Amino acid sequence: MSLPKAFVVPEFESLLNEYIQFAVSYCAKGDADKAKVLNEAMTNDSELLAQMVQAFIIKRIAEIREQNHQSLQMFRKFVTESDMVDLLALQYGLKRQVLEAGNDLVFPPKPPVMESDQSLLQRFDLAPYQFHTTGTRMGYKFHALTLDERPLIKIESEDNAVVMRYEFQDLTRPMPVKDAMPQMLEPNSGKVCVAVLSRENPRGIADEALLTRVRHYLQRDDIGQESDEITTKSAIAKDYRIEVTVYTGSDPGSHVEQSKAEQVAWDLAHKRHQLKGIIDREEVAHIFYQLGAKRAKVHEPAQDIICQWDEAPYCTEVIIHVRGD
Repeated sequence: MSLPKAFVVPEFESLLNEYIQFAVSYCAKGDADKAKVLNEAMTNDSELLAQMVQAFIIKRIAEIREQNHQSLQMFRKFVTESDMVDLLALQYGLKRQVLEAGNDLVFPPKPPVMESDQSLLQRFDLAPYQFHTTGTRMGYKFHALTLDERPLIKIESEDNAVVMRYEFQDLTRPMPVKDAMPQMLEPNSGKVCVAVLSRENPRGIADEALLTRVRHYLQRDDIGQESDEITTKSAIAKDYRIEVTVYTGSDPGSHVEQSKAEQVAWDLAHKRHQLKGIIDREEVAHIFYQLGAKRAKVHEPAQDIICQWDEAPYCTEVIIHVRGD
């Protein structure tokens, strides 16, 4: 997708000519002779006035770029700043979740670990499905990922009054659901099972307490469908390890640090730790080529790992051999 024309940065020469023509035409209204002299001065690069105008044009283009950047932060496709991601998510009433609680009793105080921009934007993309009147997979997934965030609404009748009560859960506690994947077990049966990947366990295994909490939330009258029988199950960890031999050449650009190579491998493993995840051997090799490796040979996994709806790939070990080629 290309940028809208409203956000296209003008070329230096065209903007400079536009400013010069405007200044000359404005001056010509009062004195045509002075306008001619002004035009000669502004188009002669050796003149101080021309250099000053060119400096202003460079500054103006920089301002346009900054204004465009700030304006594009209002759009989902282009947003990159965390503050603007928070503002964008508020359109659906979403707030950044707490992953690890902070501690103000220690010194220095330990701030809470908050949800990443990528995770919050994923929930933002799923948010429209909460308004569907049928039990969509994405709708159930959204509600599982926003566990307990919807207030419980109770309507009570009193004499000459109807009282609507909103009960909010404690959203400062860590969010335990990392990923969720609903699946109908039998076609057209209404039996929906939701696989849950937990943050509370390194392998993503959800305990019974979390499964019960998710199930009760999805079975609420304002979330679950009347025709659906909702159950929950823990994600199944599909273990694998990454072992790669990275070859470097004599070119300084192909030098690869052992620690950096291990870090990017773990980053990929953490990124792909999700339900129905895929570990592609070509992608594993690609991350090392991005580091500048001359050649990368993937020993493990021996083949691509393709998980089912209730499975998540879990990396148990990363082994990187750096060799000269």
